Amino acid sequence: MTKNFMEKLLSDDKTRKLYFREDLIFEVTEAISKVMEEKGVNKAKLSRLAGVSKSNITQLLSGDHNMRLTTVADLLYALDSKLAVTSVPLDVDSIVESIAFNHWAPVLDLTMKQLEYREVNEKSQKDLSQAA
Repeated sequence: MTKNFMEKLLSDDKTRKLYFREDLIFEVTEAISKVMEEKGVNKAKLSRLAGVSKSNITQLLSGDHNMRLTTVADLLYALDSKLAVTSVPLDVDSIVESIAFNHWAPVLDLTMKQLEYREVNEKSQKDLSQAA
């Protein structure tokens, strides 16, 4: 079932783009969380180190907010770390196979409508911030 869902999700350009956007957000927030865990830093301590509120840290690490690269750099700097970036070619077939048979499967609760809603909501927020 997961394989069929992933095949459908990645079958067209629009949803494939949304998937890879969400995947990047997940990877970045997980990288920050991993550094926090390795260094024994909780959200309250990171908020003090980075000079932002604890609620802001919680929002940023939830993956629900679009984090700026400067924010990522600032959080990692506060943790005495930096992000190493590499790019790899997209291989949708291997992604479908790997997700269908490993620990990622339970994470995939997003439906097509949720992904589309998120894209529309982000655009609305961007339009509102530009209007302000």
